[in-house]
Amino acid sequence: MIARTAQFKPMSYVGVAAAVGLAALLPWFAPNQFYIHLATVGCINLMLVLGLAIIARAGQLSMGHGGFALVGGYVSALLSMRGWPPLVTLFIAGLVAAVIAAALGWIILRLRGVYFVLVAFAFSQIAVLLALDMSSVTGGANGLVGVPPISIFGYVLRTKPQFYPFALGCALATLLLTWLLYRSPLGTMMAATAENQRLTESSGIDTHRVQVIAFTIGSGIAGFAGALSTHYLRFISPDSYTFWESVSYLTMLVVGGRDGVLGPVVGVLVLTPLPELLRSTEGLQHIIYGAVLVLCLMFVPNGLASLVQTWRSRQRVAGINAARVAEEVP
Repeated sequence: MIARTAQFKPMSYVGVAAAVGLAALLPWFAPNQFYIHLATVGCINLMLVLGLAIIARAGQLSMGHGGFALVGGYVSALLSMRGWPPLVTLFIAGLVAAVIAAALGWIILRLRGVYFVLVAFAFSQIAVLLALDMSSVTGGANGLVGVPPISIFGYVLRTKPQFYPFALGCALATLLLTWLLYRSPLGTMMAATAENQRLTESSGIDTHRVQVIAFTIGSGIAGFAGALSTHYLRFISPDSYTFWESVSYLTMLVVGGRDGVLGPVVGVLVLTPLPELLRSTEGLQHIIYGAVLVLCLMFVPNGLASLVQTWRSRQRVAGINAARVAEEVP
């Protein structure tokens, strides 16, 4: 009974509930719709970063994440513009991205080290080039304009305040699924694979299959998020998800922290508003992003979320020491 009580942390659940409540109330107390737009983009970014975090959980970093988001966006846009319900095309887009990732991952995840990163990057570039060259289908450089909005039982999500709760719900569902995945046997095998792949293989676990599953799940989430963004903006072009978007998601993951689900949340909260703050810097935006990444790797290598864990550990040690002193005092 004592051990169970120690593991239960009511304040953590209260904090999570309060954060979700404040996020849900944003459309009512936001000064203007720009903040709602920023929050919606943050929800979509969180889904993309969580997908990348799942891949990293198994010991790989994908530089092709933007490519799967682009594939998902185009699949959903093309289907919905041909009469398919956008709510259905979101899941089809995620499924198509996941199938492509499974086929690609089965081959390239046999590569070790930097080779996987290079091939994933090449896939992202190929996706952009195909979107440019297949102009009769994708609209070429002009992209697809007038993508139908999402409709839920006849309720059309046209405006920012209408779309935001749906985006928030998708982000929270992705966050919960990621949290449950990390605590499942598969999540344990993913963490073991990242820690020591050869030792994990010697224990009878097929690490290649584990990494393929992680790559498939993470890329499927990216495809879904890319489709969600397309229906929010009602536009997609080859420039929607380029190499720099993949770098941005990776930066958010590294700055926030790769361990657990708190890191992606922190990274998204810190870096999503940054492009708006740096809008006046024009060409310096990517340089500043790189500087933030380098500084984080130098001074907080485990991400900003690790600062919270460090503080909790120190509080726990201080509590234990205080209890020992109290026991020694006659």
